Amino acid sequence: MKAILALMGFLATGACAAVAEPTEFDSEFADRPAFSPAELPAMTTARCDQVRAMAEGISNPERRVDLSVRGPLTSARTDGALWYLTICNLPDVRIMCVTYQANDMKTGDTVFFKGGYRRIDRNHILLDPCLANWPDADETDGTAPVK
Repeated sequence: MKAILALMGFLATGACAAVAEPTEFDSEFADRPAFSPAELPAMTTARCDQVRAMAEGISNPERRVDLSVRGPLTSARTDGALWYLTICNLPDVRIMCVTYQANDMKTGDTVFFKGGYRRIDRNHILLDPCLANWPDADETDGTAPVK
């Protein structure tokens, strides 16, 4: 029994130490709270007016990095298989989400995107794969219906 308890303590200590170790992601994205490792939650969701500064200087990462952002939907188009949803307009960076459904979102609605970050050029970001949802009620500016 003591051996099992000792092993459990060792594993728990090792797990805690592993979580506490700073990672390459932590140092590269420390001041960019809307970015996260793939499939993990971001510390915050960026607004359109915050993304340009937050993404400044990030080249296209070799591994998947996600961006969480919310803003007014400016376009929604489909090719029959995929949906291409866009938020934000100049002077902010335009952000396109490639997803499988539009969730009844309409132009002008405030929406939430989270997806694999790729910088196309100075004024365009592509999130693919991407999830498009309604933001939490406390994150909207009153323009999004609560679903």
